[in-house]
Amino acid sequence: MAKPPKDSIERLHEELERNRHWAMCGKLVTGLVHEINNPLDGIINCIRMVRSGKMSAEREKEYLEMAEQELFRVTTLTKRLLGLSRENPLEFKKADLNELVEKSLFFIDYRMGVNHIALKRSLAARPTNASVDQTSILQVIVNLLLNAIESMPDGGELSVRTEADPQWVKVSVGDTGCGIPEENLGRIFQPFFTTKSGTSTGLGLAISQNVAEQHRGTITVESGVGKGSIFTLKLPRLNRSNRE
Repeated sequence: MAKPPKDSIERLHEELERNRHWAMCGKLVTGLVHEINNPLDGIINCIRMVRSGKMSAEREKEYLEMAEQELFRVTTLTKRLLGLSRENPLEFKKADLNELVEKSLFFIDYRMGVNHIALKRSLAARPTNASVDQTSILQVIVNLLLNAIESMPDGGELSVRTEADPQWVKVSVGDTGCGIPEENLGRIFQPFFTTKSGTSTGLGLAISQNVAEQHRGTITVESGVGKGSIFTLKLPRLNRSNRE
């Protein structure tokens, strides 16, 4: 049987590469829409609370400021989401991880209610200060919280814990969902890997891990099928010895 001409094979390879490229572009666009929906949930929650007419003027101002912050987070997200391999300048400032967790919980409050999720909060008493880009770390925490909620479609318990030791501050997000099979644990931080249906493309954890690494930190996971999962964000603690 005669072999196909060399130029035909090359054209076939080029066509396959173009198809792969467009498939990846499609996933990126879909993932972008999915990721933007996260902060939009927080904005919607803010607007609903303000429109209720049951808040003081001072409280309304606070909620509108939160909505503005989330809109800014969307613009930052669009710049970084499509550049997983390209680092963007980060603005490192002192931040209390406990405060960022509280803000993150506010933005997912509505989603917890809709999904019948109970919250178990345990925040460290000692300072949990770190030098971070607050917009990026807020995005990471919200992503972890939303992933936990999505793993419990029939309701469950969402646990959030912060810890601090002389070197590190940690934020752990746990759920009582279905858990992750052992064969998938090594793949969940890879771009485009997902076991979810619908619009999810597995970009959330890849982006979150990238942000953690830009902060000289890590995200780790412990999980058991039928037992749930715990994701832990670990960042260098800001103290007198490393303060800028």
